[in-house]
Amino acid sequence: MIKVISAHCICFACPTTYVGKTDDGFTIYARYRWGRLSVRIDESPEPEFDGAAGGEILAKTIGGEFHGILSYAELRQHTDGVVEWPDELTKPAPTPVAESTDPFDTLTL
Repeated sequence: MIKVISAHCICFACPTTYVGKTDDGFTIYARYRWGRLSVRIDESPEPEFDGAAGGEILAKTIGGEFHGILSYAELRQHTDGVVEWPDELTKPAPTPVAESTDPFDTLTL
């Protein structure tokens, strides 16, 4: 089993993406989009793209074709037996922007 010692969320939705470090110093990358969960390991000391180019160790469909949001608890559940994640994320997950930053959203015609 792969033991992850630190993990954080780099994107909370579409795709939900988690990145971490294993106890042997490798980078683990988990991505959920289109209902498909993919987990990869990159053994490079400084992996490109947060480890997304690593070798796939798990791939499975767990949702519908338009699903792209996966909580950390769900990630842990769906990778149980393959990856041992920390109880909590090392850094808090990014929060969605409550208001649009698009200047045209306030445009009145």
